[in-house]
Formats: sequence, structure tokens, C-alpha cells
Amino acid sequence: MTNPAPPIAPKPRGCFFYGCITCLVVFFIMGIAVFFGVRYAVNSVNATIVEYTDTSAMAMPKVELTADEMKKLNERVDDFNHKLEAGSNAPPLVLTGRDLNALLASRPNSKDLKDRFYVAIEGDQVKGQLSLPLGDLVKIPLVHTEGRFLNGAGSFKAVFTDGSLFVTIRALEVKGKPVPDKYLAGFRQQNIAANFNNTTNASFLDRYESIVVTNGTIIVKAKLK
Repeated sequence: MTNPAPPIAPKPRGCFFYGCITCLVVFFIMGIAVFFGVRYAVNSVNATIVEYTDTSAMAMPKVELTADEMKKLNERVDDFNHKLEAGSNAPPLVLTGRDLNALLASRPNSKDLKDRFYVAIEGDQVKGQLSLPLGDLVKIPLVHTEGRFLNGAGSFKAVFTDGSLFVTIRALEVKGKPVPDKYLAGFRQQNIAANFNNTTNASFLDRYESIVVTNGTIIVKAKLK
């Protein structure tokens, strides 16, 4: 009996931005987790959770596009991706925060973010609001996370250069309270997207000339062939 052929690894789908946004969400959560203080005793952690989480989810701003607007947006993104994969020169893809939220809400591979994450682009910064059930993220004996929601906001600086993505935290806010600088000082100097720039993603990232956040938009340029 012959062994079945090994499964073929699925080809990366969707726009690079989904990876960027997912990366921001993951490291936003990590930043908050550090704030909760893994160094503290269980009682201290539970007290911090009660202080900085809520018993209900935070309502996210709604972004609604008409059917025609959504069709045109998908056509722009799909056209850019097709030309990128075909190796042909593609004009820059320009996306607003409104575009990103609509795409995140409509794509199957980001459905878990629907009604839980909202992104805005202000000037050269990416800002996000987040509302996640803590019990789904942290399951540690004696740590009371069930029924608690992590409601927060953050601002990030994102730069793509020389084939690598650099994301730094500018500010974090939880339950309407800013995370103290003493918890963020180290993170502000770190590239929290460093793990995204691994060898697995290297060939994927190498297809882009630049990704720039400016004037309330994200502009993606493919490498010229």
C-alpha cells in the first residue's frame, strides 16, 4: 500500500494588508498581556483583569459600503493581486481605513475580527480599536478571564523598507485608561512585527517595493519588473 501524497501547502491568499492587520492585532494583544503582568502573583493578575477589562464587549464603529462600492473595491484589490502574482507591473494600490474595515468584514479569512476590531488611518499612523473576549485568549488555572472583555485602543507606526515590515507601538489604552509608559517604554523601541519578517514570508514580501502609511491612506507599490 502506497503512502498518500503529502498535502500541498495552500498558496497565500488575499492582500498583504490582511497579514499586516492581523499582525497588529496579535501584537496589540501581546502588549496588553504584558501590561497585565505575568510577573505578578495570581491574585494581583486577577485584580488587574477586573480593573482593566469589562463584563461586556465594546461596540465597534460600523463601516458600510454599498454593493457597488464593495464590488469596485474588490475589483481593485483582486486586479492588484492578479498582476502581482503574474509578475506584471501593477499600479499602486491605495486603501483608506474605510476600505480596510470593509475588506476585513467581508473576507472569510478575517471573519473572526468582524465586530471585534476597527482600524483607522490618521496621517502616518495606524490606529485600532479592539474588543475581544479574554476567556478565548487566556486560559490559565486560577486566572479569572471568563466573562471578561479586553476593550482597548492603540496607535502604531508601520513602515515597510528593504523587504521588511517594521511596526512600533505609539500608545495603548485599555478600558479608557492609557497604559503607563513604564510598560510601553521597551515596546516603543522594538519591531513587534519582527517575526513576520521570517524566511517563510521573505519571498512574499520581496514582491513589494514599498508600503507607506501617509495622509490617511496605505499605499502599496509592487516591485517593477
